[in-house]
Amino acid sequence: MSSLRPIGVFDSGIGGLTVARAIHDLLPEESILYFGDTAHLPYGEKSPELIQRYSTRIARHLVKSGCKAIVVACNSASSNALQAIISEVGPNIPVIDMVTPVVKYVTQNCAQACQVGLIGTRATIASGLYHLCFKELSSSVELISKATPLLASAIEEGFFNDSISQAVLDAYFSDETFHNIDSLILGCTHYPLIKSEVKNFLPSRVSVIDSPSIVAEALKSVLAEMDEKLHASRQMKQHHFQVSDLTKNFKFSARHFFGDDLILEEVVL
Repeated sequence: MSSLRPIGVFDSGIGGLTVARAIHDLLPEESILYFGDTAHLPYGEKSPELIQRYSTRIARHLVKSGCKAIVVACNSASSNALQAIISEVGPNIPVIDMVTPVVKYVTQNCAQACQVGLIGTRATIASGLYHLCFKELSSSVELISKATPLLASAIEEGFFNDSISQAVLDAYFSDETFHNIDSLILGCTHYPLIKSEVKNFLPSRVSVIDSPSIVAEALKSVLAEMDEKLHASRQMKQHHFQVSDLTKNFKFSARHFFGDDLILEEVVL
């Protein structure tokens, strides 16, 4: 039955686990097949062409593995490879990205003119997709963006809640770029792991957008609109975690989010 099929989630590394956990919390009856492309991380420093090549290869694998929906839990892939992914999986598999649901959420909750900050990888910021989406949906939002390329690599290596991440954050937030913003989008799925540290560098009035939860809600809405796509029973639920290079750090992070009782394997595509 289609409702028993897993939800495919992928990222270049551990960042997408923040999205997978949000999906698990919101849809506990659903199974997840997660793919972390750890052999090729970080995507944020790759060319758009290479990001598209890696992303479509993973999307093809997830579809062949029977996934009923694909969540692109990577802002760099969402910003640079979304149309290629949609073309790869075909019209019958919904694709949920990290950009569109968040932009819609922010514009719906912006009652008047507001300034929104955005931090992300070089690939995400250079793509200009957030700016384009905001321009299409709202004339009242002024987006102020900054590339913060060192953060994802530091987090991937386990340097979060740590003096190293504090030093990197200080370098990125020491100027007044975000002095007048009303909210901040963490435009990389790694960044929720240092959300509290980021908030310390912002005025108290600034809200930090919870992108993983927003994307999980968008997935739920898409599945609810499709016949028999939501799994109604806790029986049969099982999460699988696959990586292109099985590292100790990914093992630690996956168990941090989902406990020791998980299926984790290396799959070379």
